[in-house]
Amino acid sequence: MNWEFFIKARDLFLHILFPRTCFCCGRDIPRSNPALLCRDCSKKLEPGDGLVCRRCGLPLKNGGAYCFNCRGGKAAKYKCSFIRSSLVFNAPSRALIHSFKYEKYTDIAKFFAALMYKTYKENPPYFEAEFMTPVPIHFRRLRKRGFNQALLLAKELSVHNGLEVKDILIRTRKTKSQTSLGRNARKENIKDAFALKAGAEVKGRAFILIDDVCTTGATLEECARVLKRYGAREVLALTALRE
Repeated sequence: MNWEFFIKARDLFLHILFPRTCFCCGRDIPRSNPALLCRDCSKKLEPGDGLVCRRCGLPLKNGGAYCFNCRGGKAAKYKCSFIRSSLVFNAPSRALIHSFKYEKYTDIAKFFAALMYKTYKENPPYFEAEFMTPVPIHFRRLRKRGFNQALLLAKELSVHNGLEVKDILIRTRKTKSQTSLGRNARKENIKDAFALKAGAEVKGRAFILIDDVCTTGATLEECARVLKRYGAREVLALTALRE
């Protein structure tokens, strides 16, 4: 029996019934290839480890140490002391995060977690943290979506770095989508939207906030403010994408 022919025929048959396509452009991907994106779209993924602000991780096109919002001593005012993201928000990474969150392709969390672990290993400030904490979503959104994407990312990342995940924050009110809001409007929209779960112990401990996307950092900062209010020693953040 020609096994090579049999395997190709089987894969073709399965592809017809259950086609595998690139999450970004829709191009066919062979069943033997476990990639989520085609070769061309994979090449377009941009790592978030280039020239970035030392505190917030914002990409700096012209270099320098800090972005406008963190330079000149302004970094010291923030409760979230360090933020990094594994990928820049662009067409292929956006397609993956949207498929993950809104189309319930939850296995994509493993892909992002592997990249986040690489970012974790390359940034020593994270090594001081004892726990990871996912950014919460409102219970109505959780009921509709069926899962908190940040919690799934934290759990998958925990497999790599061994840190315990403490789901200790709650979202006390449903906020408007941050997508269309400017920096100041985002801060106002998210203000006082989080609280600490009853009985959670944070005093003297260091946490890494986990979320899918960081844009202005307003959500991460508000979560950090709650943790610091109750005595957290330090709060850092790690996200899959940076918009």
